[in-house]
Amino acid sequence: MAGIVGALEKALGKAQKKVFAGAVSVADGDTVDTGLSAIDVPILTSSNPDHVAAVTGVSGGTITIGLHDNAGSAITTAETVYVLVIGDPK
Repeated sequence: MAGIVGALEKALGKAQKKVFAGAVSVADGDTVDTGLSAIDVPILTSSNPDHVAAVTGVSGGTITIGLHDNAGSAITTAETVYVLVIGDPK
């Protein structure tokens, strides 16, 4: 389960960033809608230590996930990926 879990306040000024975090079940090329309007920092890690998860695209608050094994082959079966994203609220 994943969702917006909190807010970060800027040290100076009124700007606020939201934090999206959780575990999602995805395969290579799947997208995750974070519920944010824009993304500043996406951090991903696969639950499988032999696989690499990376952001391959960002559109507004939606990220596209690339999931590959250590040889570079795409993982086409869904597995758990841990996601931490900081960005602008809607």
